[in-house]
Amino acid sequence: MLVPSLAAAQAFESGSRAELYRRAVLEGRDVQCRTNASCAALGVAALDAGRIKDAQSLVDMESMLADAATLQAEEENSPKAINSAHARVAMALIHQGDVQASLEAFSNARAYYRTAASRGMEAPDDVMLGRVGELAQQRLAGIADKQVVEGLPASGVEFARYLKLGGWSNITLTPLKGRRGVYRLLAEFLYPSVSSTGQPVASTGTVLANVRFYGAIARIVVSGQPSGVPIEATAKLANLDAYDGHADKCLIELRLTEPETLDVTTHGSAAACGFGPKVMADGQYYLKTGS
Repeated sequence: MLVPSLAAAQAFESGSRAELYRRAVLEGRDVQCRTNASCAALGVAALDAGRIKDAQSLVDMESMLADAATLQAEEENSPKAINSAHARVAMALIHQGDVQASLEAFSNARAYYRTAASRGMEAPDDVMLGRVGELAQQRLAGIADKQVVEGLPASGVEFARYLKLGGWSNITLTPLKGRRGVYRLLAEFLYPSVSSTGQPVASTGTVLANVRFYGAIARIVVSGQPSGVPIEATAKLANLDAYDGHADKCLIELRLTEPETLDVTTHGSAAACGFGPKVMADGQYYLKTGS
């Protein structure tokens, strides 16, 4: 477990965006910790004692304070501090996965562990981040075969991608009655950030569509579509030449890869998708349940 020094955890410049965010996170929260390290230690202890609700609150706070450390490192423009903060974020994700695993919400736990493992690959030469990534892989291996959801369940499914500052982009697929093999897709993409007053804010982008998967792939033409009504994306689009390299077009591709994993790629330009500033759909999304 990572245990950064208390001095380092409190080394926020007064009035900085990171410090304002940290104050906003701590304000009014009924938890016994005030640093990333203490929240991590108390969260692990609560989980070991079977106090799941307490553990959830503590690891959530651990994660938010790790985000504050990341903001501080970015303000200081310190690559070493950024890698250390990213390791704390990844460790918090592992602890959140541990809570989900204790609830036997194994898909959720795998989503956290896979996200943490991917963070461990962001700086392959950083020893601390590498160790956390290896720990995430070990946790993942321990539940790799537990209640794995294959394909698209008849009841529908949600995939999520963790970004930062507690923000997830989500893609929900719900079977449409009377239209065999067609799903209603609702995608809510985010770009989380912190305002000048320290409050979490986010740019957003939404896609509503009726989609059909051909094999493991569905494609949605987003640019040029009217807003407020579902995009009809049930026809097979085999040729992407009309989109790749075109700054005025946006096609979003969904590809089911490994179990419980959805890869999302934008063909054309993200700017043509009509999303908010810095919002992108691209990335790897993992299946989550409501637990």
